Amino acid sequence: MANNQESEEMFQRSCFITRLVASSVNISETAGSIIKGIMSGGDLKIVDKADSGQQADLQTEADRAAQYLIEKSLQEKFQNRLKIIGEEEVTSKIPNRDLSFSTEVLKIDSKLPEELRNIKEEDVVIWVDPLDGTSEFAAASKGRTPNLQQVTVLIGIAYQGKSIAGVIHQPYFQGNEGRTLWGIVGVGAYGLQICTSGDERIIVTTRSHSNKGVQNALESLQKKKLCDKIVQVSGAGFKVLRCLEGAAAYVFASDGCKKWDTCAPEAVLIAAGGMLTDISGQRINYHADVQYPNSGGVLATCPWVEHMPYVEALKDSCNL
Repeated sequence: MANNQESEEMFQRSCFITRLVASSVNISETAGSIIKGIMSGGDLKIVDKADSGQQADLQTEADRAAQYLIEKSLQEKFQNRLKIIGEEEVTSKIPNRDLSFSTEVLKIDSKLPEELRNIKEEDVVIWVDPLDGTSEFAAASKGRTPNLQQVTVLIGIAYQGKSIAGVIHQPYFQGNEGRTLWGIVGVGAYGLQICTSGDERIIVTTRSHSNKGVQNALESLQKKKLCDKIVQVSGAGFKVLRCLEGAAAYVFASDGCKKWDTCAPEAVLIAAGGMLTDISGQRINYHADVQYPNSGGVLATCPWVEHMPYVEALKDSCNL
């Protein structure tokens, strides 16, 4: 959506991080529209990025087109000064751009703490997963009913190795309606009603990458009375959404998750009062030169439970 002169002036007055999040919100929503359009067209153009003998790592035209849109739009908006690391190569033949921004984000500019207000373009690393939950998105081409609500677009912003802001767009929330969540650490999380209490400790975990380590971790939590029920879903973004809306924790005691899967969800969750670390309780490092896999696994807890009891319970069951 185009922005008028008044909102453009508001954009220019805002600090860089506010402007970056405001742009990312609208870009993520346009990416969601592209994803839905490609699904409706029926030709997903699926390729498998995995090496021979490895578990499938699917990519669709929607992944490629959304990555192109996000990266090209952000670089054009911020004069090619950004360091962007994305799951997909920028190879799409669909030359989309979105240079608009969310005025709702601009309204909270005054709430940013001073340490965030002084950040410049060259100080951040942006981690992008243009279509988190590709396995669900691609399921339609395999004759399986896809759980499209588990698909998300993730744009995470890191500063000095820590996730400080993130955008999660869910294109298929309530059918095709969609919704966008965003958060800035130290400011707050927006776009949903955050669950602040619960009676049942539901643990969400991987549906497609389970192994012995994951099973051992879940059994350990059950023994310590930290898990009443296990739910398997796809996508790191959707798992964190579940934590924000009632699940107690997201546990992935394996190294299959990548930095672009967790950067945006981590910021939104922490901004909401939760926590995301590796299995040992260490914060994940998002510097530009790190290895992409989260080799220490992922442990996310919702705002209404303590994080450390989960860390302690997993110490003896995980060998990451």
